[in-house]
Parts: sequence; structure tokens; C-alpha cells
Amino acid sequence: MQLYLVHYGEMGLKGHNLPDFERRLLHNLQAALGDISPVKVRRFHRYFTVEVGDDVSSELVESRLANVFGVAYVAPVVFVPQDQTAITDAALALAREVITPETTFKVDVRRGDKRFPIRSIDLARELGAQIVEELGAPVKLHNPEVKLSVQIYKQGAYIFARRIAGPGGLPVGASGRVMVMLSGGIDSPLAAHLMLKRGCSLDFLHFHMLRTEEEIRASKVITLARTVMAPHRLPTVVHMAPSQPFQMAVLPHDSRVELVVFRRFILRVAEQLAHRRRALACVTGDNLGQVASQTLKNLHVTSRAVEIPVLRPLISFDKSEIIAQSKVLGTYELSIVPYQDPCSLHAHHPATWARMEEVEALEAKLDIPSVIEETLDQIVDVWIEWEERNS
Repeated sequence: MQLYLVHYGEMGLKGHNLPDFERRLLHNLQAALGDISPVKVRRFHRYFTVEVGDDVSSELVESRLANVFGVAYVAPVVFVPQDQTAITDAALALAREVITPETTFKVDVRRGDKRFPIRSIDLARELGAQIVEELGAPVKLHNPEVKLSVQIYKQGAYIFARRIAGPGGLPVGASGRVMVMLSGGIDSPLAAHLMLKRGCSLDFLHFHMLRTEEEIRASKVITLARTVMAPHRLPTVVHMAPSQPFQMAVLPHDSRVELVVFRRFILRVAEQLAHRRRALACVTGDNLGQVASQTLKNLHVTSRAVEIPVLRPLISFDKSEIIAQSKVLGTYELSIVPYQDPCSLHAHHPATWARMEEVEALEAKLDIPSVIEETLDQIVDVWIEWEERNS
């Protein structure tokens, strides 16, 4: 079996509710490896051990584990009994693989079991001296090229020399559920990703102009949502809402605040769905000042349509930052595929400083509650789930 240690980061600062975060992270680690068999994930002290069959690609396992939010780092380890000779032999064998005469190194020993008879610093010095004698490599205590770690517990010792950085953050699901307003563009998938990093479970809501259920289920928006969730392999749902009821209601009216009214409308629909799904906030890909609807005044007027919190994780990002991070996430190329967004129908010379009186006057002509009800009745829910393998 391949063996890994998974250390968590920020959640280690939690107090009495740490066990809840640990249970969530354990579940998410199992989900991330759900199609790999056999796999065993166990909580051990303040980290996790992951055992995977030798027939599974180590690169695949490391990639999956290193993308789970809450993980600080992943280390492929060698496990030996709590015996000085076994520890020394394993440490020297690993050193031969990763240290050359030109490689600076240090040995770091931690005793989780203080009953082990040799002090950590003494064992570290002894192992370091043997590596120097055999390999001729120089010791460097600060910022070495290789840190050979030995962690000793009652059950045995874990030895490793490589750490794969994780993404940090909090385990998905630890912070509650949010409703993400997903467009077909670049911004909102990244906003969803950032909310995952803060421990939120996601529902997605998309307003479309598609005609058939077949078109809805084949939409690139479904693929975008799936791409966002792929590293985590956690189920989610995309609520596909028709924009037609609103478009038909607003058709007889020509107003410069039409786009702001539409954005208030979709937030109201999102709030209704959030109540049904027990989501605690709505999330948008808004960025301050990027387009006309995203001036501070218009964002203020839009947010006043609902009581639920509206979170905007991209609010201070430059567009170049959003593009760069979207490329890393893997959503950029799909986001720029041509797609008709309903917002584009309401974007002809929009007001950059919408007055609430003008907005409310247009809304009064549209019978917004009826349009919301009609829209909710026509929503198609598309579930995104992942295949599992039995152990």
C-alpha cells in the first residue's frame, strides 16, 4: 500500500468545534478519492493517514489530495515500527533517494510519543551525522533543500522528505451552503471556487435563453459547474432558470435601469431558492466598476432587493487576476466560448447610477411577484454527481 500523511492548516486553530471540521475534511478526502479503490482514510492525532493500493498512480493520488480545501500539505511516507534501528535504516534509505553530496539538508524529528527513549534533538543529530558520513551532503538548518522528517508515535514512525503543498482554506461544507449566481462568463466560476475554499457547499443558479430541456442539460454552464466541482468530487445542483418570463414582462418598457431591475430580479429568485435549499447567502461574480451594472451605486441598489446576504468574493480583483486564476482553475477556455447571456439583452446604454425611485417605478409595472412565481415553476434542476468504486 502507498501511505500518505495529510496535514491541515487553518482549521487547526479551531477550538472545541475542531472535531466537526475534522469529520468534514475526512469525508472530503474520501470523496476526492471516491473512484480509486482500495482507499482508507483515517484521522490520526491532528492529521490524517491515507492508504492507497500500489496499483494506483501516485501522481493521481497526490494531485487529488493536494486539491482538497483544508489541506496544508500532503506527504508520501514510509511507516516503520517504533524501533531505533528500523527508523535509522528507513531514514538512510530515503536519504539515499533524495540527497546527493551537493544537496543541503536537515533532519527534523518529532516525538508524538514521549516514551520513546531518545530525545528528538539527539536522534536528529545522530541521523544527520550518519547521512553526512555516508553521502557527504552538507547540513543546513535554515532553508535546506531537503528536510528529512521523522514523526514518532505509539503505533510507529512516519518518515518523509517531500511535502506537496495543499490549497489551504476550510473543508467544503464546514461553513454552510450558498447559492452561486453562475453565468456563462469568466468571473462567476472563480467566485464559486473561492467560496469552496472558505468551506461553503454550493448550489448554482443560472438564467438561460435555451429552448428545450435537452439544450439545458447540454449547456456549457453545466460543464462549468462540473469543472469547478471536479477536484472535490462533491455533488451539487445547477438550477436552470428561464429568463423568458422576465423578458416578456419587460418587453413593452424601455428603461435605462432595465439591467439593474433584471439583476434585482435574479437575486429575488435566488433568495427564494436559497430558502428552499437552506442556503445562507447568495454569491455573485461582481467586480467593482468592471461594467455598468457594477458601479458601487448600482451594486447597492441591486443588493437592496433581498434580505439575504450577497457575497462578492471578486470585488477587488483586477480582470487580469481573474483571467489568470480562471486558467489555473480550468474554466477560462470554456468561459470564452460564445454564449448568449440574458444580461446582454438588457445592456443597451444602461444606467451607471440608477436611482431607486426609477427602479421601483419600473418594477411596479412588471408585477415582479408573479414573474418570480412563473420563473420558479419552470426551473430545471440538473444534478452533478460522481461515480464511486466499491472497496
